[in-house]
Amino acid sequence: MLSPHLRDRQVLAFKHVMECGTVSGAARRMLIAQPGVTRLLKQLEHDVGFMLFERVRGRLVPTPEARIFYREVARVWIGIEHLRDTARRIREREVGGLRISAIPLLGMTFLPDVLADFAPMHPDARVELATFRSEQVVEEVITQRCDLGVAIVADNDDRVAGETFRLDSLCVMPANHPLANHERIHLADLAGETLICFETHDPLRITLDRLLEDTGVRPRRRLEVSLALQASRLVSREVGIAILDPVSARVFGETTLALRPFEPNLGEEFALLTPRNQPISRLTQDFIMTFRERFARVTAIP
Repeated sequence: MLSPHLRDRQVLAFKHVMECGTVSGAARRMLIAQPGVTRLLKQLEHDVGFMLFERVRGRLVPTPEARIFYREVARVWIGIEHLRDTARRIREREVGGLRISAIPLLGMTFLPDVLADFAPMHPDARVELATFRSEQVVEEVITQRCDLGVAIVADNDDRVAGETFRLDSLCVMPANHPLANHERIHLADLAGETLICFETHDPLRITLDRLLEDTGVRPRRRLEVSLALQASRLVSREVGIAILDPVSARVFGETTLALRPFEPNLGEEFALLTPRNQPISRLTQDFIMTFRERFARVTAIP
């Protein structure tokens, strides 16, 4: 059996009648006369091979087959609208929008602030931000499921191109804490303090534990968290002190917290990643520029 030969105008007339409930409503949407809509519906019924509407007390009632057919029409129409939107964005050099995959360290606080700076400059751009572990971020970039990745990368991966940034370490404490009188905080200053630290497998935690063990410095007790945001929150509630990066340290502002450089510097590096040997859209380039500017402001130590 031959497949139905469907014409765009026929399907559009059917879609409008289903949504408006009347031929007259569909005619107004299509800017044609009512007989034109009726003719298109009859042609469509002939082509699909089943009845679409019945007359009940003077009004059109869709048949069960028409309702099934409409669900598919609506789904396909969404796809067509998406194609039109994609073409418009490419034409306007937005290249389909911007999808960013990032580690939680930056994706939960810093990148939303970057987006707040970026959005007014691109009011029509569609931007998506998702958070993953570093390994998944790299995979997202390699498979081009995202335009830009933000991850901690231990080794160079020739499948991605990256720009490296460094996050130095700060000691974060309540503003009224005695250590706030120090210009810098040293490892020995942690003795007797309640230390909020990351899980035992975290690289910063591993390094800090080794240094404390080697020097014999003993914090009074430790509270363990998974995320820097949790540590910042606990410090803001005066539960203890923490060694954090500048981005996380400034989440709750510097009016209630004191931030001091920590020695030795336990900072770590992360990278902005893009697919290697692939052109970068203008939208991505603009976001990277905004990222650099905000990162320079946030990580500056007075």
